[in-house]
Amino acid sequence: MKTIRIILHALFPVLFALLPARLSAIPQSVGGQRYAANSPLNGQDLTRDLMAAALWSGNGALPGEWKEEGHVASVAISYLFARPKLLGRDVVLLRATQRDGRLLTLDATFADAGSYFGFFDEKLPDNLDRRAKRAELQRRVASRQAEFSRLYTDTLDSLRDQLAKTTGTAQPHKAKVGHSRTLRAEVQDYRAGDLTLRLFAADQRLIRLTIARTNELSNAWLDPEIAAMAPRDRSLRLQQSVTNAPDGTVSIKSLQPVEQGYRPYCGLNALAMVARYFGLHVDEDWLAVAGGFKNTGTADGSEILKLYPAVAAEAGFAMDRSSHFDEAGVCRVLAAGFPVVVWRRFSQERNQLHTSFAQTLAKDPAATLPDPTQQAERVSWPNADAPLHASVLTGYNRERHEFLFLESWTGHDTPRRMRAEELAATSYLTFTFHP
Repeated sequence: MKTIRIILHALFPVLFALLPARLSAIPQSVGGQRYAANSPLNGQDLTRDLMAAALWSGNGALPGEWKEEGHVASVAISYLFARPKLLGRDVVLLRATQRDGRLLTLDATFADAGSYFGFFDEKLPDNLDRRAKRAELQRRVASRQAEFSRLYTDTLDSLRDQLAKTTGTAQPHKAKVGHSRTLRAEVQDYRAGDLTLRLFAADQRLIRLTIARTNELSNAWLDPEIAAMAPRDRSLRLQQSVTNAPDGTVSIKSLQPVEQGYRPYCGLNALAMVARYFGLHVDEDWLAVAGGFKNTGTADGSEILKLYPAVAAEAGFAMDRSSHFDEAGVCRVLAAGFPVVVWRRFSQERNQLHTSFAQTLAKDPAATLPDPTQQAERVSWPNADAPLHASVLTGYNRERHEFLFLESWTGHDTPRRMRAEELAATSYLTFTFHP
């Protein structure tokens, strides 16, 4: 089971044809436990509650229990700990954004291919050979694709019908969100009094409805507070997130993990962490659409590489990609407040070592990672046959030759450490952001 979970976090599953199938519609990126919550709002249609004038004027409160998920600039993001309905349809995930306690948007996700397909973990018959297992998995994937296509079409048709009835809008206004071609989204806006209900549906992967005040609805991914800053001030804002500890550790403190759950999204979630830190209101689900992810439960065939420079451009920054890990260059951009994403080779043994060392270091500041010059240490590093994974570098300590890194996994909210030598030896691609 442990081996399977390691592969689940790989950017490109190495032997997808032999992986067991996980058939789940639960979006574990926000914690599957909420689906076991015995909330009185489960199955209730909250359309009236969420469109009530009092709620949007600041005189009402959001219904139910909400859990904090993270921040974009000064905007707090939270999700409802329940499974309600909206406009008569089941909601997969209901998010709210608030600035200084004032409601800005409500985002209801009705269909999400990433969560629907996830990773597969059904047990295949033991008597099947490799070719038969591949054929059986292809059959199951095709069956799930047909199921999701029906769900997607039925949901979209129903929502459009209900939106027209609720708002009295026969022809919604068409708009585009985002500046870069890669991240630009086409949406349909339905006016309902002072509110706009913005429908986003794309590529048989994602259906989402955003509710916001019409006069505050933005057609940019970048937060308005950040967009109003001069480019130099945006860079200065990031610089101010950097702290220098007495032991020489330089680190960025404002980065927050975005959990990927059991989805082939580590490359997307790592990028979503950076995007939110820069002030972009994008998440991994939209990035998957923009990156052309397929409904197969893997990242194979996607155009994920084009997303990284697009996110940088959308935030007003630049990005460089290299197959060589430049320790000095990485330290330089980290010190300026710019995180670095690395695609690296992954192993469970090293993962456990880094976790164990973080626990030891918290108790003993003099503790050190194993000596990278020792042959026994170097042979334990994952080789070229190991699965790939994406991590976000958030700091370094030059004297100790260590880099701090965050994961898109539950339980890793605190950065762990890796020797520069191991990082240089196991990194596949390095993405450095800069002004």
